[in-house]
Amino acid sequence: MNRTWITRTAAAAVTTLGLGLGISVAATAAPPTQTPTPVASATVDAAVAKELTYMREEDRLARDLYQAIAKLYPDNATAFTRIATSEQRHFESVGLLLTRYGIADPAANSSAGTYADADLTRLYADLLAKAKGSLTDAYGAGVTVETTDIADLKEILATSGLPADVTQVLTNLLAGSQNHLAAFTALVDGKTLGAADGTGMRNGRRWSSDATTGGTGTWTRGAGAGAGPANGQGYGRTGVRPATCPLR
Repeated sequence: MNRTWITRTAAAAVTTLGLGLGISVAATAAPPTQTPTPVASATVDAAVAKELTYMREEDRLARDLYQAIAKLYPDNATAFTRIATSEQRHFESVGLLLTRYGIADPAANSSAGTYADADLTRLYADLLAKAKGSLTDAYGAGVTVETTDIADLKEILATSGLPADVTQVLTNLLAGSQNHLAAFTALVDGKTLGAADGTGMRNGRRWSSDATTGGTGTWTRGAGAGAGPANGQGYGRTGVRPATCPLR
C-alpha cells in the first residue's frame, strides 16, 4: 500500500482549510492500550497481517483524535464523541482478527498520539494542530481521517484471497467510515446533523444464551453504540450465523 497518500492528503487538507501549523501540539494523555497475548486459531499470510496491523493503528488514531478534539470544543463535542465510540468498535473488531490470527498488536502499551507507524504519528500531530484553528477546521480534520480510512479499506478489500472474516469486518468498517465522512462533510458545510445522520453504526451484536428461544441463543437487536440505524445482526434462533454477521 502506498502510505505516502496519507501525508499528501493531510497536507492538502491543511492547505485547503488555511491551517496555521505554528501551533505546538501535545498528544492527549490516555492510558496505554492493553491487549491479551494473541492465541492463533487460524493463519493468514504476511501481507494480510501487515494490512490488519496498520488498520488497527489507523482506527486508534481516529478514536484518539476525535476524543482530543471533543475536549477542545466541549460545547460542540457530540459528533466527535459519537464517532469516537464507533471508532473504538472498529478498533476492537480489527483486534479480534489480530487475536484470531495470532498477529502481534501494534497498539499494545501505546499512548494516544503515538503509533508504530511514524507517518501516523505525524498525521495525528498535524490534524490535531489543524483542529485547533477553528471548529470548522476540526470537522475538516475528520474529513481527512475518514477519506484516508476509506481509501485504505478499499485498497485492502481489492486484494485477492482475503479470508471471508477479514473481508466481512473490513466491509463493515468501510460502511462506518462512509457514514462518518458524510457526517463530517455536512458539518463542514454548516449543516446540523439529526439524531441518526451517519454518526455511528448501531449493529446489535451481543449474544444471549437464552435456551427458551428454541435454538442456542439470540442476538439482541441494536445493542451496539452509535446514532445510525439499529440493525441487529448475528445468530438467530437456529444458532446459525448468517453470512452478513460481523465478528461480534
